[in-house]
Amino acid sequence: MAANENERFDQFAAVLTTELLERTRKNMELLAPEQQPRSRLPFIQTPSFVEFYADLVRVGILPVVLSRRPVRSIVGDVDWRREGREYLLTVLDDRSNAVFTAWDYAWDSLWDERKVGADSAASNAAKPKKGFLSALFGRRNAAKPETKPAGEGEGGVMAGLHSMLTELGERRGFLPLFHEDVRILKGMPRVKPGRLAQAWKEISQYHHQEFYMDEKEQAKPGVTSDCLQKWHYNLPDKIGEFLVIKAAVDLEHVNKPFIGKYIRQSARTQEEAEKGMPYLSIYWKAMSNPAIVHQQHSL
Repeated sequence: MAANENERFDQFAAVLTTELLERTRKNMELLAPEQQPRSRLPFIQTPSFVEFYADLVRVGILPVVLSRRPVRSIVGDVDWRREGREYLLTVLDDRSNAVFTAWDYAWDSLWDERKVGADSAASNAAKPKKGFLSALFGRRNAAKPETKPAGEGEGGVMAGLHSMLTELGERRGFLPLFHEDVRILKGMPRVKPGRLAQAWKEISQYHHQEFYMDEKEQAKPGVTSDCLQKWHYNLPDKIGEFLVIKAAVDLEHVNKPFIGKYIRQSARTQEEAEKGMPYLSIYWKAMSNPAIVHQQHSL
């Protein structure tokens, strides 16, 4: 690769890194509650995970993404310093774009533990350097050995991100991850922050209109729940569920009875509902019932 091609690739890598990290950071900030939660929250909604996430992506995910040939072919002759972001946004708007395909591949390839040969890291250019997970998690005081001896000269077993992030959660105060949560991490950069901001604005407005407006201007009962359901099922996997949890933490009248009814209405059985909304169900069980206000009547 010629010097100017190397420079152009470095500029492309910088633009791509900034866009993916900024988009996911904004989404996580929008999903994070402002009030103090009643119990531990999912990883995406916990500040300690958000801080760790950027390093994880830089060290573990992006090297895999940038090593993929279809991604490298995007570089072309674009002036990435001046017009790179605008061009990249057109690429990302294509649902089958090479960046998200490589992004998914990177998370999938690192999610589960796997056997590795003694020289596998050197022979596979699409993998991050051997030991990167141990070094990263070690810096964060949540170290777990990345490799387990499997015999003399046989390599070992490389721990996956699922188990390592679950262990990290025990130390950093977020809930254990479900195995299928890799879909959440894969889907985060696909969500445009503006859409998430619009969803929360709409939910907050309906909550205000239903519970705080004068009787003449008050919205009909149930509009807050309807709005939550609308966004719950129109946003990517689990993102809508996290918005409902945010509402349960931040909005006064989205209380335990409200969430219990919301869960029951979302499926044919309680078991089915809890399976479909595991994080919301965990938080609902930790919520306190609202205090009963006793009115005193004067004679």
